[in-house]
Amino acid sequence: FGFDYKSPYFYMVTLKALKGVEAFSQIGPPGLIENEITKAFNTVIRNFHLKWRCLDEISPFVVMPDHIHLLIKIKDVEKRKSLPVLVWQLCRALSAEYSRIAGGRSHLSQNPAAPGRVLRLPAVSGSLPAPAGNPLSPYLHDWIVKKRGQLAAFRRYIKENPQRAYLRQENKRFFSRVTTVQFCGREWFAYGNTALLNLPVITPFKCSRKLNPDSHEWRAFTTAAERIGPGGAGIGTFMSPCEKECGNAIAKAGGSLIILSPEGFGERWHPPRIKERFCAAGRMLFLSLYPADTRKCDNATLYKRCHEMGDIVVSR
Repeated sequence: FGFDYKSPYFYMVTLKALKGVEAFSQIGPPGLIENEITKAFNTVIRNFHLKWRCLDEISPFVVMPDHIHLLIKIKDVEKRKSLPVLVWQLCRALSAEYSRIAGGRSHLSQNPAAPGRVLRLPAVSGSLPAPAGNPLSPYLHDWIVKKRGQLAAFRRYIKENPQRAYLRQENKRFFSRVTTVQFCGREWFAYGNTALLNLPVITPFKCSRKLNPDSHEWRAFTTAAERIGPGGAGIGTFMSPCEKECGNAIAKAGGSLIILSPEGFGERWHPPRIKERFCAAGRMLFLSLYPADTRKCDNATLYKRCHEMGDIVVSR
């Protein structure tokens, strides 16, 4: 909030397709299978910087079936355009190409020339000023690349996105096996998509049960959760009221959840039904330092374990 989006930074941007449009690409061996829309989008994105003096060439990027990941660099020159303006213009160009290729066979062809009828800007990153006449929602999901090592992580995440999608598609049960993983210098029992531990952004959430919904701390935690979208995950026990609110916000924003379980889980353990679809989609991972208990722990033990695991991930 309050950030100057004309600043010369790298920005990791995610654009999502509107519901009902044709797939921008397909997932198959070994990863991405291009179609006519993919090739047209690739051309638009590769040449987009030629129209804007304040932009470097967009690289890397990937056109997935229902979303697009891009690494955008605003150059340090005078008269720079802001990120929302640039993304809006890119969406217009992509929408025009989609209408040219698929407009006649899409239900969206009733208004094929309207920009923003193919791509939407997810409302998960906070209000940003929209350019005059912008038909898109004045929101986009972005990560500002500020930390050491983050740029390389985002580049790797974008390039590996098709292979990860294919792995999830072809091996759904693979993401539901109990295994062990190394994380924060410790060995953990794991259930779900262990690839989440390699995401560029993993944000810890450890909130006191005494937090009031009207407090500044509560709003700070939930605001941070709302900013976690594709390419990021929140990690914590998600047991206190504030943590549950944060977990719901992360899920709604398209992010992933790494849940610390104080009770552990065995080979036949399954997540609650409400969380099964997130596991199947590869958006959830359960971690525990403890094997499954043969008998239920007392509350004091569970409370101690929650604090221990929470402290480990907060200090990572």
